[in-house]
Amino acid sequence: MFGATCGLLYVFLVVVGWILIAGFFPLHLPAATAAEIAPFFQNDHVRISAGMIVVMFAALAAIPYSAVIGHYIAKIEGGPSVLTYMLLLGGAGLMVLTFYPAIWWLVAAFRPDRPVDLIYLMNDMSWLQFIGGVSMYDAMPLAMIIAAFYDKSPNPVFPRWFGFYNLWTMVVVFPDMLLFFFHTGPFAWNGLFGFWLPLSGFGSWFFVTYYVLRKAILRERQGGVA
Repeated sequence: MFGATCGLLYVFLVVVGWILIAGFFPLHLPAATAAEIAPFFQNDHVRISAGMIVVMFAALAAIPYSAVIGHYIAKIEGGPSVLTYMLLLGGAGLMVLTFYPAIWWLVAAFRPDRPVDLIYLMNDMSWLQFIGGVSMYDAMPLAMIIAAFYDKSPNPVFPRWFGFYNLWTMVVVFPDMLLFFFHTGPFAWNGLFGFWLPLSGFGSWFFVTYYVLRKAILRERQGGVA
């Protein structure tokens, strides 16, 4: 149950660190100039650093969360096999996509007297990976889709509706890969397809997955088949 709850802890730490402490909302504009971005880091470098440290702990929370999902996929497979390793490597991807943007933002804030172009570069690196680097994370919902359709047990850990839900998650998250081509509009990193729709899929995924895992854990505790 601790591992499942770490999914909710991940969301909590990202919201607290990234938004409430570091103040990354409203989103930086992709079309903003270096002179417009640099003062954000120069004036609030301590607050940004503190927030990013919290986000780094969110990356830690992603590890036990991925482990418990891998535990149940291994049961579906009858022992760890391709889907289990696929899920765990996707979980490592989720950790990387959380940890390294926080590091780049920390670097941008570490020396506020840097040339503004270097701060600008680090900020771009962070945003583009934080929002646009979902291809590694996609291994997690993809493994869960296959596991949901593969599991023929009477009480599957991942019911078929959950497989379709993960498919929906992948569909709504995928368009944010287009943010690499746009500075403005719905496909930019602050746009409808570049951020808001992917956020709806990615954010809700943690809560829906927690619901499914919790049911499986409680059923297992009561002596049922998980």
